Amino acid sequence: MNSKSDQELDQFLFRFLENRGAALERYDGGFEALLPEALSDLLEVTEHIRISDGVDSGLNGHPFAGYGSPFLDRILNVACGNVPLVSCRLEVDYLKSQGFDRLIGEQFRFYKFAGRIESTGTMNIHYLLLQCRYVAQSDEQKEGLIGLVLNCETGAYIPGMAEIFSDHKRDFQLLPKQLGHDWRWEKALAHIEVHLEEVLREEILPFRESMRRRFHRDVANLEEYYHSLKAEMEKSLERPGLSEDLIKDRKEKIALLPGELIRKRDDLFQKYSIAVRVVPCAARLIRIPVVKIIYRLSAGKSQKTLSLIYNPVTHSLDPIVCQGCGKNIRNIYFSHHLHVLCSSCNKKSPLIEVTM
Repeated sequence: MNSKSDQELDQFLFRFLENRGAALERYDGGFEALLPEALSDLLEVTEHIRISDGVDSGLNGHPFAGYGSPFLDRILNVACGNVPLVSCRLEVDYLKSQGFDRLIGEQFRFYKFAGRIESTGTMNIHYLLLQCRYVAQSDEQKEGLIGLVLNCETGAYIPGMAEIFSDHKRDFQLLPKQLGHDWRWEKALAHIEVHLEEVLREEILPFRESMRRRFHRDVANLEEYYHSLKAEMEKSLERPGLSEDLIKDRKEKIALLPGELIRKRDDLFQKYSIAVRVVPCAARLIRIPVVKIIYRLSAGKSQKTLSLIYNPVTHSLDPIVCQGCGKNIRNIYFSHHLHVLCSSCNKKSPLIEVTM
C-alpha cells in the first residue's frame, strides 16, 4: 500500500484481526489471515482471507477492505461496539502511615455511633477512569468530554481525581487476561448513572443557565405581546357602531387568549428543555497502592466495621457510598440492620430493609 492513509488502514486491519485471535502472515503488498470461526461468522467472510492492495483485492472470494467497503464497515462496527479498556499501574512515592483519625473526623460524621481505628494496612486496589462523550441538545447543542473515576472496591465516585492523574507517573500494562466480565470493576459501573448525573450537572451548568435565561426572556416577551393584544382587543370594544355579533365574537377571542398563552409558553418550555445523551468512549483500570483502614463503630450493643480507603492521589479518604441510593455521603446513618445510609434513605429505611 503506497499512500499514508492506505498504510494506516493496513495497520489497523492487521491489529484488529491479530487482537481477535487471527493467525496472520505478511507478504509483499498485503497479508493473509486465518480467522477463528466466530470471527469469520461475525465479519461474514471465509476463515481464510487475503488483504491486499493489488489487482486481486476483492477477487477470488477474498473481501475488498478499502474505505467504504461493507467488510470494513462490519469491522468498524465491531471495533466501536465495545468501550476500549486498558490497564495501568500508578506509582506513588510516599504512602501516608498516620493521622487517619483526624481525616476521618474531618470527612465523616457517624450519627449515634462512636468509632476507632482497629487496624491499617497497605494494599493495591483498582480505580476505573471512564471517559464519556456527552451531547446536550436544546435550542442549541453543546457537546464535550467528561472523565470520572470510580473506586472498584466500593463503587464510590472520586471527585477531582481524573484531573490530577496527569501529575503522576504511570506504568501502562496490557489488561490481564483474568479480568473478565465478572471482575469487580462492574461493581463500580452499577452506580455509574448516579455519578454521571452529578458530574454532568456541573459540566453543563453554564449551558443550562443560558437556556434558562433565553426561556425567561422569550416568555416575558410572549406575555407582553398577549397582554398588549388583550388590551388592544378590549379597547376596540369601545368603538361605537359595533354589532352585537361582532362584540360577542371579539369577547370570545379575548377569552381564548389565556389558553393560547399557556400553549405558547409550553412550546417555549419544550424548545429550551435539555436532553442529554452520554456515550462511554474509553475506560482505564488503574492499580494504585492505598492504605486500608478497618474502622470499628459502636453504639450500645450494636457494632459495625467499615473499610475506609486512604487515597494517595487525592490525599484524602475515598467517599463512603450509601447502600440505598449509591451516592457519596459524608453524614452517615445506620438502619436497624446496620446498612450504611444517607439521610434521605434513612428516613425510608423500612422499605430498604425489604429490598436490600
